Amino acid sequence: MPTVYMFMHEQEDPQILNDQINLLYRSAIPGITATVIASAGLAFGFKSQTASDDKLLWWLCLSVLMAFRSFDTFLWLKRVSKGILGSKNDLYRYSTGAILTAFFWTFFCLFFYNRLGINELFSALVIVSAMAGGASTILSGNKLVSQIYMLLLLVPFSIQMIIGGNPAHQMLGYLGLAYAFVMFSIAKTAADFTKHSIMLRTEHSSLLKNMEQQVEKRTQEVIELSQHDPLTHLLNRRAFIKTANQQLSLMEPKASYAIFFIDLDKFKQANDNFGHKVGDEVLCEVAKRIKQACQYDEIICRWGGDEFIILAHKTSHYRFAELAVTLKRYINLPIVTSQHVINMDCSIGIATYPEHGQSLSDLISLADLSMYSRKGGDNSDYVMFSGELKQKIKYDMHLSKGIAQAVAEKQLHLVYQPIIESTTGDIATVEALLRWDFEGALISPEVFIPLAEKNGAIKEIGYWVIEESMRRLTALHKINPRLQIAINVSIIQFEDVDFVNKVYHIVRLHNVAPSNVHIEITESVFSNDKLNLINMVRELQVLGFQISIDDFGTGYSSLSVIQDLDINFVKIDRSFITNLHLNGIDIVKAVMVMSHGLGYRVIAEGVEDQQQANALTALGIHYLQGYLFDKPLEFEILEIKLQRHSGNQLTSVLFNPVSS
Repeated sequence: MPTVYMFMHEQEDPQILNDQINLLYRSAIPGITATVIASAGLAFGFKSQTASDDKLLWWLCLSVLMAFRSFDTFLWLKRVSKGILGSKNDLYRYSTGAILTAFFWTFFCLFFYNRLGINELFSALVIVSAMAGGASTILSGNKLVSQIYMLLLLVPFSIQMIIGGNPAHQMLGYLGLAYAFVMFSIAKTAADFTKHSIMLRTEHSSLLKNMEQQVEKRTQEVIELSQHDPLTHLLNRRAFIKTANQQLSLMEPKASYAIFFIDLDKFKQANDNFGHKVGDEVLCEVAKRIKQACQYDEIICRWGGDEFIILAHKTSHYRFAELAVTLKRYINLPIVTSQHVINMDCSIGIATYPEHGQSLSDLISLADLSMYSRKGGDNSDYVMFSGELKQKIKYDMHLSKGIAQAVAEKQLHLVYQPIIESTTGDIATVEALLRWDFEGALISPEVFIPLAEKNGAIKEIGYWVIEESMRRLTALHKINPRLQIAINVSIIQFEDVDFVNKVYHIVRLHNVAPSNVHIEITESVFSNDKLNLINMVRELQVLGFQISIDDFGTGYSSLSVIQDLDINFVKIDRSFITNLHLNGIDIVKAVMVMSHGLGYRVIAEGVEDQQQANALTALGIHYLQGYLFDKPLEFEILEIKLQRHSGNQLTSVLFNPVSS
């Protein structure tokens, strides 16, 4: 409420009036006490003087007034304790008592003026002056009462001294008038300040009360919003857990329920290729379809990103498997956005109570693991958690722990597979392959490489492979000084910002020229942070390393990678060589046409028979690799083969730590 408005309507506001009256009454006790003591001093402190009987009568009358005022104050405080607001009648009653008190003091000063000795007169003057000074504070709750009280105390007494004829008294009278003027002004200022403070406090209280109401209303809205995902309007993670636990606590002991963990396949690619706006449209549509598929009070949650969770109760209407099939069918329907038509697939993992877990958090974790097992190669509509899956997960965790210690335990070694120059039949290249001997068994790279990438061990393994390869290359240079090596690295290794410097340092430490090292990259790595990877590859090229693209043709970025980078070698994926007699030969022809225009050389991997070798040679393929020529060889056998084939031909070593 603006200040001007407050002053105009101060008397209409019951709370303001109550605060003013409350301030007056709470200040009344000190004033009454001071009046009783001062009046007793004047009435009985000068017994040698005259008019003692009149003074006694005056004191008794004033004391009766003080008694009534004290009783009135007591009644007021009692009413306040009950929360009763004051009224104008209370203000009138208090004002009457205060003004009557001033009249008693004025009467004393005027009536006894000529009968008072100098000491009594001086004492009376001091007392009324003090009373007037105190009134500016004690009576500040009401400006009119404060000013009238002060004027009654000082002005009549001062005028009496001026006209009394005593020159000494006249000076005191003039000083009394001046003091009255000053105190009048002070009383006005104090009363205005008090009034303004009361109004501000009332305003603040009103605003605070209104604010509390608004806050309470907004809090309810925020609570509602905080429980739902702002994009899909499904329950968010926290609200889902709370709601699910509440509902589960009310279930019968023998009831059965399941957690469905849903993850959209290749959503990130769609989001990156078409933009976040389209990605948001896809998520909203998927959320809508999940709600359509769920018909029996399932609790649905957007867990985060492109992940969704459902809590479903087993009923007579459907089994959990039927719900999973329905969900997948709904989600797999083409999604029409504002600009695109997107085909989206999903992976669904399921864990049930009480078969698989006893708590909500355990079932969520198990359903999550089941979902990821489908991403690992299971082509079914969904994956239900099972004992077999549990054993597989347990075994994978055991392998993951083992591969993290493989370098320190010296369980890794390299083998090498020759690559043949197609026109001469000579060994032109040797590819190094990583092997892991764990607890007496040879673990396939297709198994342990993804685990090493997931737990981060691939970084240490990758640097170990580079170190070992350089050491072996130095030994092989004694047989063929022109021998070269190519290094294929995992996408995880590129996350190390110092990767380029570390590789260069290891190579130079073994006195190997970077031009003798080929960096072999699977093109799928460019589906991630493409710009950063291209910059790192270019740094390697500037240092003299040569670049080779492995599994060419299996990723979506093949042509853009070839265009953005000055590629030295391209390895055609074995799947095209296997289907050479079908449409694979068309792919090979297209790659060869591009190689002539872009200046890279082509390697065909997976050559298994002579007919394939003849056809590829006829097409102009530069290098051939496969079991037709040799399986991966131990280093000692490789040395013997190189010694037999040593000559003037160019020989290279291709290193691929993530191939089999």
